[in-house]
Amino acid sequence: MKDKDGYIEELSKKLKESEAEIELLKKRELELLRERAQDEKLEFAWAGNLGHWEMDYVTRKVHANPLKLEALEYNPEKDSFSIDDFVAMIHPEDRDKANKDMRDHLQGDKPVYETEYRILTRTGKVKWFYDRGKIIEWTDKGKPYRIRGIVFDITERKLAEKQLFESEQALKKSNKIMNRMMRIMAHDLKNSIGNVVNLFGIMLEEPESFSEEEKDMIIKELFDASKNSYSLLENILQWAKTQQDGTDKEPERFAVLPVFREMKNFFKQQADQKKIELTIDKTMNVDLEIQYDYNVLKTVLRNYISNALKYTKPGGTVLLFAEENKSGLKIGVKDTGVGMTKEQAKKIMTDKGESQPGTADEKGTGMGLLISRELIEQTGAEMIIESQPGLGTTMAVLLNRED
Repeated sequence: MKDKDGYIEELSKKLKESEAEIELLKKRELELLRERAQDEKLEFAWAGNLGHWEMDYVTRKVHANPLKLEALEYNPEKDSFSIDDFVAMIHPEDRDKANKDMRDHLQGDKPVYETEYRILTRTGKVKWFYDRGKIIEWTDKGKPYRIRGIVFDITERKLAEKQLFESEQALKKSNKIMNRMMRIMAHDLKNSIGNVVNLFGIMLEEPESFSEEEKDMIIKELFDASKNSYSLLENILQWAKTQQDGTDKEPERFAVLPVFREMKNFFKQQADQKKIELTIDKTMNVDLEIQYDYNVLKTVLRNYISNALKYTKPGGTVLLFAEENKSGLKIGVKDTGVGMTKEQAKKIMTDKGESQPGTADEKGTGMGLLISRELIEQTGAEMIIESQPGLGTTMAVLLNRED
């Protein structure tokens, strides 16, 4: 009887312990439900795509709510993941930092796990996640057991930040270029107009002291100085127009041949007066189309052709061409003019070139090619100058193959 009573007492004790364990499990489950409900409330309180997750650090299983899995293009009802699965989804460039942030929390160096990273979806799309979590339960040995967190899809925010940064950088670059260009233009225009004022002053002081031949010479100098000032004003207006229209808009696709024909018609009278043959390369692809800034190409070609006509002697040729090579697509102008030295070409490529008189003593400002170079660089293309003294010059825009 005594043994029986002891047995019953032992069973009763185990039953109470089992009931206590059941109550503890119920309590834990209730806490879990409350915590998940709290997360769900956060989901509605925050504006954005949100998901929550729970990690079993012992079994290395991860349970995520449908929102997170759907954001990653996985099926919440079929797909299950381990810690390693999610780590593998993190962008390689962000993986080390994300792992370190988690380690710092697990080791007690940080009170919470918090990080931002790019993550790859099932189809390979890149998204940005903000992830925050905390250990909520430890093992009997004091090791991390359960970790719970919340995650936001912050892709739109990151894209907006990137666009803002790029816009700020483009604005800074544009302002720097514009300030430099305006200083150069203002300096040249001041000198040019100053020459006009000085010449008028000379004639007005003592007009009777000048011979007719001297007056004719001063009038010619006045004409040249005025023409130079007008050319500078044209360059300023041309530059201002390109800045107003912008060069960072989406490039448009257009045919090259109609642009060449327009340029040929525009300069026909000037070429005829100097007895220069202005022509279009007959070997070029008449159906050639490019994706580039339309206004920039026209501005650059105008400056190239004007420069070619200026430095080509009567009877020479100026050719509009478009040709492909291993570097990309070259669009530009070849002439049979006087050419230039390596030093002169380098000056144009690195600074404002010094304008030399043309073959018919034409004056220039040197601003046209500077404007062309700045515009080409803004569009991400490359300015090409190939020239030798006495053998002519080739000036082109080099577009990458993908352009």
